[in-house]
Amino acid sequence: MDKLKAIQYFLAATQAGSLSAAARQQNVSLQAVAKLVGALEAQLGTKLFQRGSRGLALTADGVQYAEACAPLLAQLQAADDGLRQARQRPQGTLVIGGTPFFLQHFVVPALPAFHANHPDLTIDVRTVVHLEETAARECDLLALHGWFEARDWVRRELPVMPQVTAATSAYWKRYGTPRHPSDLADHNCLCYRNPYGKLLDLWRYGQTGKQGHVVEQVVVRGWLHSNHRDHLLELALGGAGVMRIAHVSGHVDPTRGLLVPVLLDWEVLDPPPLALYSRPELRRTLRLRVFADFVAARCADLAQQTTALGQSSVDSRPAWHHGSSRRASSWLTQR
Repeated sequence: MDKLKAIQYFLAATQAGSLSAAARQQNVSLQAVAKLVGALEAQLGTKLFQRGSRGLALTADGVQYAEACAPLLAQLQAADDGLRQARQRPQGTLVIGGTPFFLQHFVVPALPAFHANHPDLTIDVRTVVHLEETAARECDLLALHGWFEARDWVRRELPVMPQVTAATSAYWKRYGTPRHPSDLADHNCLCYRNPYGKLLDLWRYGQTGKQGHVVEQVVVRGWLHSNHRDHLLELALGGAGVMRIAHVSGHVDPTRGLLVPVLLDWEVLDPPPLALYSRPELRRTLRLRVFADFVAARCADLAQQTTALGQSSVDSRPAWHHGSSRRASSWLTQR
């Protein structure tokens, strides 16, 4: 028995849900897959699948064996890829997951240029907001905003692109331009709910001057909350409210009649860190490395283009992030 091929067929059947689907995926006959999977079960002395009218289902032993074999097989694939890297262009499919707003406005617009340099590489983009969600496990590389525990992932921190407070010129004309962060309490502020479910209704600002470093904390209010920043952006661009947004997003441009930043002498505090997370067994593969370097270079270029005040790196959770409260502002009363 070719045990390596038997394990490949077993894992393919596990993912596809049937032996016939695994056969099509591996481009072999159904009989070849059934024979090797059966031989594998015989050698192990246990059933890996329960076969029924609805297809295959892993037994308890099958689940345990699949969890043990999948990373080993991935490591073998990575070793093969590593040997070919020196003489091959990156190819195959790379599954990329990430925060929707970051993918939509920073990564996807640059993909045609990336494809021109790497025409043999197919990019499969998935929306992911949390490192622990099921969709994250299907990705080879993740680009996420937030304070996540890397655990089984390899983490690569990226530059933080400073945020500004912005609205349309028509909005500022109608409701007045804030001169101090405290003035935001009188505005319709569009609040984001982060992947942990916490509403970010505490907007913090910092300024360094003759009095030293001053921090202003404003509990903001607004009639729209959303866990998708594009919802906030849609309303802000329509003149319905104020949002905090990366200065280099392309939407902060008064000359084009888009969002106008204010309070530029204040630094928007607590920007969530931006990082790449990759599966350890794939981190040395050429296709993953070239894409990770592409994202890192793009973020570095964008960070250098802004004149907004901001921190270059944030790797510790702010105090309001802790606790089970559903609002960041609750931290003020719990101190």
